[in-house]
Amino acid sequence: IVVGSAVALLLGSLSLFPFLGKEFMPTLQEDAIMFRVVGIPSTSLDESIRVANVMDASLRKKYPQVNAVLATIGRAEKGETADVNYMEVLLDLKPKDEWPVKQSYAALGREMQEFLEGEVATAVFGATQPIQMRVEELISGVRATLALKIYGEDLDKLEELSAQIKGVIGAVPGVADLAAEANKGKPQMVIQVDREAAARYGLNADDILAVVQAGIGGETVSTLIQGTRRFDIAVRLADEFRGSPSSIAAIPIRTSEGAIVPFSSVAKIELAEGYTFVRREALQRYAVLQMDVQGRDVDSFVKEADAAIKAKVKIPTGYWVEWGGAFENQQRAMARLGLIVPLTIGLIFILLYTAFNSVRHATLIIANVPFAIIGGIIGLFTTGQYLSVPSAIGFIAVFGVAMLNGIVLVTFLNDQRKHGLSIRDAVRQGAALRLRPVLMTASVAILGLVPMLLSTGVGAETQRPLATVVIGGLITSTLLTLLLLPLIYEWSESRAEARQRKREAAEEMQDNAAPPLLQTPTEDTP
Repeated sequence: IVVGSAVALLLGSLSLFPFLGKEFMPTLQEDAIMFRVVGIPSTSLDESIRVANVMDASLRKKYPQVNAVLATIGRAEKGETADVNYMEVLLDLKPKDEWPVKQSYAALGREMQEFLEGEVATAVFGATQPIQMRVEELISGVRATLALKIYGEDLDKLEELSAQIKGVIGAVPGVADLAAEANKGKPQMVIQVDREAAARYGLNADDILAVVQAGIGGETVSTLIQGTRRFDIAVRLADEFRGSPSSIAAIPIRTSEGAIVPFSSVAKIELAEGYTFVRREALQRYAVLQMDVQGRDVDSFVKEADAAIKAKVKIPTGYWVEWGGAFENQQRAMARLGLIVPLTIGLIFILLYTAFNSVRHATLIIANVPFAIIGGIIGLFTTGQYLSVPSAIGFIAVFGVAMLNGIVLVTFLNDQRKHGLSIRDAVRQGAALRLRPVLMTASVAILGLVPMLLSTGVGAETQRPLATVVIGGLITSTLLTLLLLPLIYEWSESRAEARQRKREAAEEMQDNAAPPLLQTPTEDTP
């Protein structure tokens, strides 16, 4: 009855596992609000400053929780510079007990974001937190919790696929702050050589492009040395001769015969929209769709969104999509844990075998490990938490305590057997005498993690899954160690003893059935 109940409980908890959401790390509530503000690529510095001033005045007037607004323009990931169309806006907020409305930081951030989207129509806003934002940039290279990377060769095709996939993902429940990177729209001057006209004048493309490079871009002609410092001396045309397409079109070019022709006679000059930057990874260009996930776990969202993309978007040959950000980190972490945990349990089994010199006893202790996950899974499911890296670490800690309790109990039962007690007496007496040590071992860990389970301060989101798994797992593993392990020990030892008696009886019968040895005849033998 006990073994059957324990196995049924284990199978029941494992059936809950597919219903557990999965994520890399719980969202850390930093009690702070920061906005990512992205304008169109052609945004000037004056326009970015104007948007920052509008945000400052609007937020301080609308929300009394705000003390000050600090905007950092042109700041990007890893401390590099970015265009002036990107800024990070940090809000200095009053203590929470001074807020007129009692609400969470996340709710206030969403409310402010909706308000700013109505106030400023020329920028895209995303509410985040300072540490969270920087970690996302450093780990995945994107400014969002989740990112979909679309790889391919042609930039225009990537932009077209981004628009199609954005429409599909936007219909998936749980998506928030979905946006494509504002990449195209940077004003550019495009100069194309008219090769037929240049050939009529006896010019080649290099001669014409040398004028573009030297006259418009500048060319180094010498070096100025001041002590240990060196400065390049560059020469280019004055601003009035290169500041507009009309002035560039009038630049004189000397032909091979010595004639002077205007630049517009051998090249086409036009203004166009170009790309602010070109992202590359693994020798491929790619575009990025950035998004956050709210109200559900990242793993289930990615699976549903991926299925919708495959069903509704036809991706051409040579193009493919990959998920990055939190999902990529979660998959990588779980893959490593899936390798490390079995390897660790295998090494522990070897150590147990060398300690007890018995495969049976080592297997008996390792058998505690599956039953230790029962309370952890039930704890996560009942509290609505997701399977993440902190909870996985909690399972590893529970495995260690469960095996420690098993070692304590099996070692004591073996000592009782060595003192001449029968199996039943050794199990009864050993389970009773080891009750307090096993309960003390589990109680210390449980009581020590109760503050982490009940905490609500900064960082509590990452501590709570670990505490939930350890406390729930220790409760079930301790009960099963005290009830199930002695029964299995008695059952296995009784079977081993019965096999030993049969083996000894068979050897004794074999010895009795052997014929007597023949004696050598002597003179006294009749």
